[in-house]
Amino acid sequence: MTKSVYEFWLSWQNGKEKYQLPVNPPAIGVSSSSRNESVDLAGIGEVTILQEPGAKTFIFSSFFPEHWGPYCELPESKMSMPWSYVKRIELWKERKLPIRLTVTGTPINYAVSIEDFQYREGEGDVGDIHYDIVLTEYPFVSPRKIDTKKRTTAKSGTSRPDPKPKAKTYTVKKGDTLSAIARKEYKNSAEWKKIWEANKDALTKRDKRNIKQPGHYIFPGQVVTLPT
Repeated sequence: MTKSVYEFWLSWQNGKEKYQLPVNPPAIGVSSSSRNESVDLAGIGEVTILQEPGAKTFIFSSFFPEHWGPYCELPESKMSMPWSYVKRIELWKERKLPIRLTVTGTPINYAVSIEDFQYREGEGDVGDIHYDIVLTEYPFVSPRKIDTKKRTTAKSGTSRPDPKPKAKTYTVKKGDTLSAIARKEYKNSAEWKKIWEANKDALTKRDKRNIKQPGHYIFPGQVVTLPT
């Protein structure tokens, strides 16, 4: 029997584990689900909105032979026992990681997930295991990176300004009075009352006579608040 130009390969981890199917399936079914939507538009009728095609599905059946025969694609020395193939495919399925399906001589070379794998004995020679397998194209999705620094900067840049401006202060010099300070800072000596109200707790605590003669007992080095 002439060897087929087609080889069916299942591999995992970029070929770290790789197996050629010992007996080629007689056929492989390939389908791609449609995501198209149909809507009814008044005055026009039904309109189909074309969408991107869905993932491909690959379906095929074959068997793992107990003994080598002319129908095998592998030399007898490279054949494995039927249950070793079954256990390997089941292990791949349990890992829930994609494998790769490659069919030489065709464009089929896809990362796929094992959606269904069924097997049975008794349909052919003793020891042969017949199987059906369904594989679905596996799309690799890259997570989108969000620049949190940029967002933080933008947020801080739009923060509301502090509605309460910092109060101005004045350090008392020798010979100063509240009137003199008011004349110097506000251009109006009568504004000493404003300074007194803002600082009276500190001024009266120092000397109660400040109540009768405000401004006369401030002292050099004292820091007073100048309200706006």
